[in-house]
Amino acid sequence: MLRILKLIVPFKGLAFLNMLFNLIQIVAGLFSLALIMPLLDFMFNNNKDLLESNLNKKQGGFNEFYTDFIGWMTQLVQDDKRQALLFISIALIVATVIKNIARYLALFYLVILRNKVIQDIRKRVFNKMLDLPISYFSNERKGDLISRMSNDVKEVEWSLMASLEAIFKEPVTILVYIATLVFMSPKLTLFVVVLLPVAGGSIALLGKSLRRKSKRNQEQQSLVLSFLEESIGGVRIIKAFVVESIFKKKFADINQSATTANIKVNHRGDMASPISETLGITVAAVILWFGGNMVFDEQLTGSAFLAYFAIFSQVIPPFKQLSNAFPMFQRGAVSMDRYEEILNADIKIPEPENPVIVEQFNHSIEFNNVSFSYGKEEVVKQVSFSIPKNKKIALVGSSGSGKSTLADLLPRFYDVTKGEITIDGVNVKDISTQQLRSLMGIVTQEAILFNDTIANNIKFGLDNVSQAQLEEACKMANALDFINETEHQFETVIGERGSKLSGGQRQRIAIARALLRNPQILILDEATSALDNESERLVQEALDHLKEGRTSLVIAHRLSTIKDADEIIILKHGKIIERGNHYDLMTREGVYYNLARMTEGF
Repeated sequence: MLRILKLIVPFKGLAFLNMLFNLIQIVAGLFSLALIMPLLDFMFNNNKDLLESNLNKKQGGFNEFYTDFIGWMTQLVQDDKRQALLFISIALIVATVIKNIARYLALFYLVILRNKVIQDIRKRVFNKMLDLPISYFSNERKGDLISRMSNDVKEVEWSLMASLEAIFKEPVTILVYIATLVFMSPKLTLFVVVLLPVAGGSIALLGKSLRRKSKRNQEQQSLVLSFLEESIGGVRIIKAFVVESIFKKKFADINQSATTANIKVNHRGDMASPISETLGITVAAVILWFGGNMVFDEQLTGSAFLAYFAIFSQVIPPFKQLSNAFPMFQRGAVSMDRYEEILNADIKIPEPENPVIVEQFNHSIEFNNVSFSYGKEEVVKQVSFSIPKNKKIALVGSSGSGKSTLADLLPRFYDVTKGEITIDGVNVKDISTQQLRSLMGIVTQEAILFNDTIANNIKFGLDNVSQAQLEEACKMANALDFINETEHQFETVIGERGSKLSGGQRQRIAIARALLRNPQILILDEATSALDNESERLVQEALDHLKEGRTSLVIAHRLSTIKDADEIIILKHGKIIERGNHYDLMTREGVYYNLARMTEGF
């Protein structure tokens, strides 16, 4: 309950309006039911002798209050039954109109509240996901993260937020009605107060069991989405290796487990309504028995008992609603647990409390005894080198040698385990990540593009970019010709991850994006390794334009692309084993020489 209230706190004004109109609705409904008593007494002269006796006794409490009210009404209508009936009918209409207007307004503000809370949850989860370090996404299934963002948040909406009316309205309804019943007959209400909590306890036990099953259900639904996402992403390979039947079998098994888990949760949740109704009717039968005997003993008028029973009958629906809401709350609580794991995840790349302002790169980047570990495995070991301004440094090595990790440490996608990286003598940890990364442009082996227009992919967050600037960047990236050949040119939508473009075209769009930002420091991560010869030539020309007058850190796959590097660093198992320019290294006839002969035929 407290967790729900925390979600609602930012929108407490809406919650207050909902509760206010719920209260008006409850009071108006209570007034409508209370009209049963004067209606019966005026139409049928019901309890006339008993009412007169009570009037003479002046015994206090409900009986005295009601007899005084009947006396007031009798004087008002001058003992005219028809006029009394008209008065009661008009009062009933007015009370009903007020009740239903209040009910609509309560639901009106509840709908806004519910959607605002869900909007806030989605916003917080998405913002946190963007704040999390890249290492977090390496350890999590993408499909599971999508499931938490979609399925779990949706479950919160339908399970928790759908029960907001029960949480806000039903307890108030029960309290107001119980207070009225106590006023009417404390003795009879004692049975209600004792028996209803017993019934509620039974539902609570059911909800506790449901929460365990809901957790397994959400995990199974997440597996379905994860497997589906992986299968769609790898459909080309699945077809190429003719393993459709294997994947169909795997999906069928996962789907069956998810279905079974969902059926169990729904079956358990469906038990709440019949159990609560049975218990509620049992309590009503007890009230009927004892209340009837009180009427026989003239401790209560017949009309008062009928009104009492009518009001008590209205306690059962909110009690039942609460009983139904409790299992829903348990299901939603499991989903809250899952998305809160993202919200509570450690960012691990802390922002400096007092960041140093570095708007311009002036001298050099220094890697000083840098080490880095993924868990217990150390993948970079005491690496030191310098990248002077406007110089090009290349990293070479086999897969797993630590090249990409070193490049990722510079923009703080990861933080060094030991040592430090400095820019103009300032530790990168002392610079805000936003400013640090704004100094850099990154082009990776796989061009990351979005399902948007070519223009928006190149601008990518930059405002006030003129068409001339856009075209100039594309011209330097060797991209302008093929862009002009597309159907809508710069306004062409390129599909998910740029699927409507070839690999070389995607890479040139990524280079144009980097050129437009005019970065001072450039990181190139095997930007041409996956291209054919013609595409590589066009991309390499674009890269040459990009590197002009910039400080570059290049991860090389094809050594022909780094012959002009000011220094080439060869890595093996996270350590530097050779360094120098191309000609020095070839003269030494060491690791680089042998690698060049094998891969490039130098």
